[in-house]
Amino acid sequence: MQNKANRTELLAPVGSLEVFFAAMENGADAVYCGLKDFSARARAKNFSLDEVERMVAYAHGHQRQLYVTLNTLIKEKELPKLIDILAALAAIKADGIIIQDLGVWRLAKKYFPQLPLHASTQMTVHNGVGVKMLEKMGFSRAVLARELSLAEIREIRKQSAIELEHFVHGALCFSISGQCLFSSALSGQSGNRGRCAQPCRRKFLSGNQPGYYFSTSDFSALEFVPKLVEAGVVSLKIEGRMKSAEYVARVVAAYRLILDAPERERGKALAAAGEQLALSFGRQPTRGFLTGNVPTNIADSAQHGTIGNLLGEVVSLGGGLFGFKTGERLHVGDRLRVQPQNDQAGIGFTVRELFLEQKKVKAVRPDDFVKVGLPAKGGVRRGDKVFKVGGKIAFTLSGEACAEKLAEVDLPQDLMAERRQARVKNAAPALAALPMIGPGQAVERPALTVIGRDAGDLALLDNSRVDRLVLPLNPKNIEAMKKFGRLFAAHKQRCVWELPPMLFGGEWLDYRGVIQMLVRQGFTSFRLNNLGHLPLFDGLAGLSLLGGFRCYAMNSQAALAWQELGLAELTANIEDDRINIRDLLGVAPRLPLAVTVYSSLLLFLSRIPVRGVRPGSILRSDRQDGYRLQSVNGLTEVRAEHDFSLLGRLGKLQAYGCGAVVVDLSHCGGLTAKGSQVLTALETDKPLPETTAFNYERGLA
Repeated sequence: MQNKANRTELLAPVGSLEVFFAAMENGADAVYCGLKDFSARARAKNFSLDEVERMVAYAHGHQRQLYVTLNTLIKEKELPKLIDILAALAAIKADGIIIQDLGVWRLAKKYFPQLPLHASTQMTVHNGVGVKMLEKMGFSRAVLARELSLAEIREIRKQSAIELEHFVHGALCFSISGQCLFSSALSGQSGNRGRCAQPCRRKFLSGNQPGYYFSTSDFSALEFVPKLVEAGVVSLKIEGRMKSAEYVARVVAAYRLILDAPERERGKALAAAGEQLALSFGRQPTRGFLTGNVPTNIADSAQHGTIGNLLGEVVSLGGGLFGFKTGERLHVGDRLRVQPQNDQAGIGFTVRELFLEQKKVKAVRPDDFVKVGLPAKGGVRRGDKVFKVGGKIAFTLSGEACAEKLAEVDLPQDLMAERRQARVKNAAPALAALPMIGPGQAVERPALTVIGRDAGDLALLDNSRVDRLVLPLNPKNIEAMKKFGRLFAAHKQRCVWELPPMLFGGEWLDYRGVIQMLVRQGFTSFRLNNLGHLPLFDGLAGLSLLGGFRCYAMNSQAALAWQELGLAELTANIEDDRINIRDLLGVAPRLPLAVTVYSSLLLFLSRIPVRGVRPGSILRSDRQDGYRLQSVNGLTEVRAEHDFSLLGRLGKLQAYGCGAVVVDLSHCGGLTAKGSQVLTALETDKPLPETTAFNYERGLA
């Protein structure tokens, strides 16, 4: 499937009206933006539906396209609002919606089929079978994981005809998208819900060595554009819905130069584009994973997490001004960011006035002591760092001028009325189909699933309280199964094999072979953690497929979607809160939902190694929170020092109707002293010390 213009699409981020027009005027073929709700960049200005309606009309009038991001996880009580938004976007003919939650997929596919579906990178689609699964589900485009090499992208292209979109520029996350719980664990502000507080940009201690261990460089694939197009990518995506109009204007213009240049002039175009990007003031650039090797500069612990060029340090305050010695030339109109010493979010603003020795000037030179007007937000302190994050204004329209320009878009009153009627009419069937939520039916004894570590944990099945044992499907446990076949044979019906969340390249075929062998041995139960796991079981009958919490089901529609795709049981999202879990357990008819009541907290899953830190080491924040690093199957795992526990709250969960609980002891083993302590506390429903309830009580934003 080719895109509508039958050419490579340059896709720009839009977080405000100024950015929308900056992208349009500098050569974007399409833009993507978020609404006030359900956007993975909730801190961007974002847009109302009325604004999007006019933006779509403007884009279509200029032969451009506009996609709307609905790429967050949705709570049960948010479904009616979601349905209203889907109906509105269908009526105004948005060119596509970018989604993560399978509840959004189910509702859109069933009730609003005119909306093209784009699978967000938050869905963690990272191999050919995952993309092929998306195509089978009716998606028209897949936004690929950023951890892929050119060779892996080419291989994906061979396996599916779906449109492929890939990021080419902007911020990178340390974690694989859709697999990060770091912000959620610290504050209840979930990256999966669009509210990431970016704690990975902060400073941490490894022993006595401070560093920005999780702060990544910015991705820049300018020189790889021709190779990405050759590999089959039809949409080149720029990250940055929080960025300024000046930034987006420059970056779009730079990539436009490369895309439009004849092959013989690419060298000249690359040089000109590089000059443009040099003025966009990002972090240190990296090629990311495209070469197939992880570059040493992708996460440099010595690199401060703040964007821009360091100018100096605030040394004076007074008279509505702050002063510092500037390290480079500075002009009125440049953008600055003042960054506090505690690594909290900085303050960005445009320079309106410059003072040199009490005299107002237009510009100052390197090494001048300059005074700048305090930003409206205030909060500047002595010792704060001053960064230059933008210069030489590339886009001059004000926000007010952009609003006036959008208001000029001609939308006939009868057309708008017709669309509003269609919105109400088309939303009605979806709203009527939502299940009722009532008090759950109390459960006396929930079924217990224990996730163990290795073959030794099979002894847990001698305990009549344990209904099932889950074992990680890894080479060590497969070898143990072959060696101790009789021991495993006695427990085949109660033993579940759990797949790792990521299977890159040829790993998928290896696991397909192992699964077929296990099925021949008589095993029938498997636990999945990614959409791309489902095709592993094609052609295999009589199996029970269970969903781990990474098969996100935070609403009834997502749960029904996973069931319709073949999962017999689901697990509540470990970052979810008590109210939403209660609502899900109260859905009628009851959903097959298990609740994790004990687990290690895996905060990051990454393809980036943490250089200079040995596996097993603990990094500490300035708040003394600890994070343990491990390297597992080529991936970096970062776990919270304290485990997650709902022990002591089982009675309430049973009253809500929780019929199945999961105790995950894969990090410690079920027969260790710690494992025994957890299982004893489970029996008596007693809380355990030095554990966290995560967002269960405080709520998930």
